[in-house]
Parts: sequence; structure tokens; C-alpha cells
Amino acid sequence: MTFKEVLRKLNNRYVYATLAFLVIILFIDQFNLFEQIRLSKALKDQKQQIEYYDKELSESKEYLENLNNDTATMEKVAREQYMMKRDNEVIYLIETQK
Repeated sequence: MTFKEVLRKLNNRYVYATLAFLVIILFIDQFNLFEQIRLSKALKDQKQQIEYYDKELSESKEYLENLNNDTATMEKVAREQYMMKRDNEVIYLIETQK
């Protein structure tokens, strides 16, 4: 098959219609190729955020469970975060400069 024969076979309205359809779908359409790539990247980012927040949620639930059931953890949080003390204790705070 020579080059001229190939050109004759490609020189018809079906080839033109197919090429026009591909150009419209790939570049001009509302959901073109570039938009699909951008949307798939955004979806991947959203899935990573869901995994991160699921992990944080499970850690928070575990911490809350420990806080509700373990008196040592409860006392540690009360002392460190709320500066609570027992009646017969004296607490000295040492602040360091940053």
C-alpha cells in the first residue's frame, strides 16, 4: 500500500467525523481529558484526607476511652492541662524561655 492509497482511504467523511468527535471529547467538552485528570487528583487528595481523619478519630476515641477508664491517665491530664493538685501538695512551675 502506498502513501497515496492511504491518503485516499483516510479522505472520507467518516474519518473527518471521527476526528472531530475525538477533538471535541478530548479538548472542548465540559468533562475533557484535562478536567478528568484534575478531578482524579482531587479525588485522590480527598481519599488521603479521609484516611488521615479516620486515623485521628480512632486515636481520639482510644484516648477518650483511656481517660474515662484509667484513673492514672485522668489524674495526669488534670495535673498537666488544668494545673490541679492534691490538698497537701505544693506545685512549682518552671518556665523556660523559647
